[in-house]
Amino acid sequence: MNPRSLAPRFIASLCIVGALVLWQGEAMMQRLLPSIALTMDLIDRHHNVLSLDITKTGADTVIRLEAGIRQLILTGTHVTYADPRARAVITTPLATFWLAPSMTLALLMAWPASSTAATLMRLALAIPALAFVLLLDAPFVLDALLWGLHRDAHDPHGTSTILVWSAFLKAGGRFLLGAAAAAAVIAASHTLAEGWRSRTSR
Repeated sequence: MNPRSLAPRFIASLCIVGALVLWQGEAMMQRLLPSIALTMDLIDRHHNVLSLDITKTGADTVIRLEAGIRQLILTGTHVTYADPRARAVITTPLATFWLAPSMTLALLMAWPASSTAATLMRLALAIPALAFVLLLDAPFVLDALLWGLHRDAHDPHGTSTILVWSAFLKAGGRFLLGAAAAAAVIAASHTLAEGWRSRTSR
């Protein structure tokens, strides 16, 4: 694939995906919030999600998380006991969570498929790939924001796997994640299409 011919296709695809996100991004995220909250409860036994919704803060559309503590938390040498009255509220821009899926979708749209079968395979794989990318981002970053509160208050120099992952995504890793997902879908759809073609040609 000639990079010179790919670049205009990619830019056009980004414009289309961007328009889609502006038009339906908030509504789509609203439908995904229960899955994000469930994932957070599964990956973090110390916090529990009390509410997760989309709201406006000034001119920004943000995801608002309210969480409690359900298990004792050790941060450095500090112990935070579970207290049903404890509440943490954080907000983060909604648009950031569409960066990785947008990159994935734009690349899938821009990269030519080798055959009609590969196109169909790509369409079939795209939705689970987009969901996987989103679930590697939103629940972990939101949960990392909770852990960041403990770290900042009680162990400023401490770190953890989830904080490292969140920092990586925020530092540009979302684009790498989206590109990796697109590459995996393109490769898998090509392989599956070739396998299907070889079987039907016998």
